[in-house]
Amino acid sequence: MAITRIIVVDFIMAGNLFQEQGYDIDRSADNLAELKGQIIVNYLEEKYPGVEIYADIAIQKEAGTPWNLEVMAYVGEEEMDRSESAVIQQELVRLLAKGTAGLSWAVRAD
Repeated sequence: MAITRIIVVDFIMAGNLFQEQGYDIDRSADNLAELKGQIIVNYLEEKYPGVEIYADIAIQKEAGTPWNLEVMAYVGEEEMDRSESAVIQQELVRLLAKGTAGLSWAVRAD
């Protein structure tokens, strides 16, 4: 069966973003969420044209346990394709690590 819908959920722990002072954590977290969303949607739209895509990047201001990206690829209304979900998750984790590594999203505090 073909994939009909893909849901991606990620969580940014803003308090974990920087080891040093001098960054605007709120603006940086917003930029990072936007960048991650773009990377996710661009990849999925290219790889799975015509598939319904949802990408939710939540931000928690405090530090905490890092979150693992979740991917749910559905074939039909309720049936999830676990193997395809795992493949997509692996690729997105790789693309997100590469796309966010340069800290282009980071904002220095005024």
